[in-house]
Amino acid sequence: MDGIIAIAQEGVVGGTGTENQFPLFSEVTESLLVPYVKFLTFGIDIAAGLIIGLSAIIALISFLKILIKPIEEQTQSKETIRLNLTRGIMLALDFEIGSDILKTILIPSFREVTILAVIVGIRIVLSWSLSKEIERHSTVIKEES
Repeated sequence: MDGIIAIAQEGVVGGTGTENQFPLFSEVTESLLVPYVKFLTFGIDIAAGLIIGLSAIIALISFLKILIKPIEEQTQSKETIRLNLTRGIMLALDFEIGSDILKTILIPSFREVTILAVIVGIRIVLSWSLSKEIERHSTVIKEES
């Protein structure tokens, strides 16, 4: 017990920055959280992959079904297929952003936060672009109906 108190006092008194003030607390917290966060981010990554895979398979099956339709009907159906595929990709991107944020919790260094910011920025631009595409296709489909 005295050893734990001495280590804790040494961390508080001898620490040079906030990261060293509570070494036992951060080590215990890290050792408890790391396996759960890794497991959670792995599950989120799998879910995102499944969403993209299922969206692509559904789009392919839908595309193969419309090949027997007349050309005029194919155009509208193709737009609907693209719209549904885009929605699936956007959902997967949102999952991946959440996963990256959780992964950064494990290694909160300046470098990792900078990498996360760049990744999130790219994904936000992609999501915005895809949402504009969905919006455009939705108005085209409503006008044709």
